[in-house]
Amino acid sequence: MNNRIPLEFIEPTTHQITTKLSSLKSIKYLDITKLDLKEKHDIKVSVSSRYKDNIWDFHVEFPYSNSTEVLLSFRIELSDGTLLTDDSNKKFLEQAKDFYYTMLTNPVDTRPKFSTYVKTVKRGFKWLFSYMKENGIKKFSDIKQYDVEEFLEQVASTRIKGKDQEPINNRTLATRLEGVDWIYEQNPKMKDGLEIDIFSEYGGRSRWSRAAAEVVFSRKESRTVEMPDEVARELIQCAISDLRISDCLQEIYDIDIQYERKMIGYKEWVSIREVIYQRHGYWEGRIERQKRATLESQLFAACYTIIALLTGMRLHEVLNIQFGSDKNWCTETLEMNGQLFKLSFVLSKTTKLEPKPTEYKWQTVPIVKSALEALEKVSKRNYDNGNPWLFSGHKSSARMGKGAIGHSLKNFAIKHDIRFNGEVWDLASHQFRKKFARIMVRQGLGLRALQDQLKHYDIEMTKLYGDPNLYCELQAEKFLLSEELMTEFIGSQIPIIGGGAVEIQEIRKEFLGLAKKDRGKFLKSLPSQGLVEQTDDGLCFYRAKKALCGGDKTNCRPADCNNSFMVATGKKRTLLYRRKENNRLIEFFRDQPFKIMHLKERNKEIDKLIFQIKLIESSNEENI
Repeated sequence: MNNRIPLEFIEPTTHQITTKLSSLKSIKYLDITKLDLKEKHDIKVSVSSRYKDNIWDFHVEFPYSNSTEVLLSFRIELSDGTLLTDDSNKKFLEQAKDFYYTMLTNPVDTRPKFSTYVKTVKRGFKWLFSYMKENGIKKFSDIKQYDVEEFLEQVASTRIKGKDQEPINNRTLATRLEGVDWIYEQNPKMKDGLEIDIFSEYGGRSRWSRAAAEVVFSRKESRTVEMPDEVARELIQCAISDLRISDCLQEIYDIDIQYERKMIGYKEWVSIREVIYQRHGYWEGRIERQKRATLESQLFAACYTIIALLTGMRLHEVLNIQFGSDKNWCTETLEMNGQLFKLSFVLSKTTKLEPKPTEYKWQTVPIVKSALEALEKVSKRNYDNGNPWLFSGHKSSARMGKGAIGHSLKNFAIKHDIRFNGEVWDLASHQFRKKFARIMVRQGLGLRALQDQLKHYDIEMTKLYGDPNLYCELQAEKFLLSEELMTEFIGSQIPIIGGGAVEIQEIRKEFLGLAKKDRGKFLKSLPSQGLVEQTDDGLCFYRAKKALCGGDKTNCRPADCNNSFMVATGKKRTLLYRRKENNRLIEFFRDQPFKIMHLKERNKEIDKLIFQIKLIESSNEENI
């Protein structure tokens, strides 16, 4: 290397590399803006690769990731059929490598995962370099504003091969230019970088794609498909039942070891396996070649379902769970209001909340421990061979991949014939977290079997003891639910009672007086005024200044409080029954004046609500 060029060593800021620091000591991070191509060639970009290589290998840094996530290949095909690695594209190749190197050493502010930009930026490179080559542009810094306009027009108008007549949608356009906005962000860290923000006039890539597309999918359409309550109920029931597969597999493993060590012969081995399958209820007339593998896949899906649905963990967080109860499970005792609560937690690592994989704990319920123990039975052999993961793959040191768990989940739904609207539910890993949030917000609605287990959950406790990112999702779910409930009440003429009924009626009048195009905005604005939450007596449109309870739901005064309202239809019978039960409790607690006083106050509220119902009934009779 030419000594006349001062080499400024950059302190490593690579957040993606998760291996032990000792394995990275040989890698030095350089300021590439001060180096020419020849000087950059021998820079180590990973333990296994150098800058000059056309495939950068990060297997050592990410030993348990799939090849697609750790191999950065520069063999990108351009529109003229040439590859980025061809001699005719040397300048483009250097700029691509410069970009990826800066992303390793000094990434963009959003700090995406390594696997994210490995898989995405290539798409943007293909379109941008193809345009540059067609127009004789040699480097990013030569791109002018008129080039940007022409480039975006070209991307937006290029049809998909074989689908010439189909309209281009915004998602397709956004995908085509993934990562291009990062190239601009990295400009100061590169020589001859992209100096123009390609999407500046639109406010970002997403907004440009929506403006340029022939078909625009709404955000609502792009949301994760929500798992229906009945599907979730069947899934959890089947999953808990399938935990017993682990006992069968444990026996199968034992007999397989005996056969492998020549302790028993083939015929005896087959015979014993048949008996084991029969005893556990997994015999279907013959031993299939892949019987063991099929049961393993079914068990992995069952355990994933239990863990994901009852923790809200992401896919990578579940797959990061390690073997051993000391590494994946813990309990804590919490004192609240003079009472002791035993809390259970799953332990794993996340890469979402911090730059580096961070140890974390997710509050959950005891049944999850049964799932972890079932996994340990089937992962024991792999663990003994050096595999630390509960969701262990076939290789000695690998964990299950995203594709494998996805395939197992789909087969799980097919195996148990879990249907919705007559069709087998298309089960996917990303559906669980959304469902978890909905369960937590609704406090078990639609999942009666889980209600007792989940009742101790509280959003504020999740904020303190769990995933802060999930806390945001739970709060968002609260807003969504609030909007749904308000839509149901405001957009109808359902008779309502409660201290807030008059205000709701006024809101109804205001809503009905609006043009249809403005009604949606009006409904969306209501949660910002106060969230609608469920109470024992109905609903609460909570505003602190109007709350008679002072924020304590146990002091709810539904008949008088301006925040409270409920459906009047069918409520009278419920209220009469509640008053009857309260009178029974008054007699039962006759020697405890404070409890009696509380129950009598509750009865006063009930009587007021019944009176409001009678007023509605008499009004209806007059109108007949």
